[in-house]
Amino acid sequence: MIALPINLPIVQTLTTQVDGQESVEAGREALDRWWDFPWYDAQTDSVRRVDVPEPWDFSWLWDRLPEWDLSWLWDWLSPLGALFQWPSTLLGWIAWIMVVLLLGALMYLLIRAHGKRQLDRAGAAAAASDTDENDAARIEALPTLVPTDQLDLLGEARRLYRAGHYGRAVVYLFSFQLVRLDKQQIIHLRKGKTNRQYLREIGRRTPLRRLVEQSMVAFEDVFFGHRKLQKARFEACWSRLDEFELLTQEGATG
Repeated sequence: MIALPINLPIVQTLTTQVDGQESVEAGREALDRWWDFPWYDAQTDSVRRVDVPEPWDFSWLWDRLPEWDLSWLWDWLSPLGALFQWPSTLLGWIAWIMVVLLLGALMYLLIRAHGKRQLDRAGAAAAASDTDENDAARIEALPTLVPTDQLDLLGEARRLYRAGHYGRAVVYLFSFQLVRLDKQQIIHLRKGKTNRQYLREIGRRTPLRRLVEQSMVAFEDVFFGHRKLQKARFEACWSRLDEFELLTQEGATG
């Protein structure tokens, strides 16, 4: 056998060229198959020029805007910035605490007023939704002999008052007060309960309790004591109707 001389540098060069060519082909195939690169030209297998648009120039807009002097705004805000700095003296801390307490009290009053308004609306809606059937049931539970079909108790009291029947008028006036107190859920009308029990249910609403007690005593003098009621005494109860309405509305939310 004859051994042929092998030139190793030439073989390595050829191998490198083959491997390089295969790498180029693999890279070309990958670029051409999966992605569309704007900078690669598959036909010439070279880099393609990419035109980049110029950025927007807004200098022309700023040139057309008027030159505003905003120094007055800084002069106006400077005192406000001093208010939000922590005080450095005891007097300053006291002033801050007073401001915080005043703001807290204001928020409390606003929340309470809003809650009272909501309760007033709920009470008015409940009173408006009351039916004649409910009023008849209340009248039946009264400690008086008022017909259940006489739903306008206040109107009947007014009619008897104008006719000069003050004793009968106070019976209807007191009955009206009890029905209204039950509607506002201040008392709970129930057959067999006494007038003193109703007064105790009014509880710590002292002005309302005294007003109702005035009508109650006049009613008991007429209904149980069979006494004649004078005009002046009835009018003393009748003249407080507006006060009674106001106190019952306050008592329903109290």
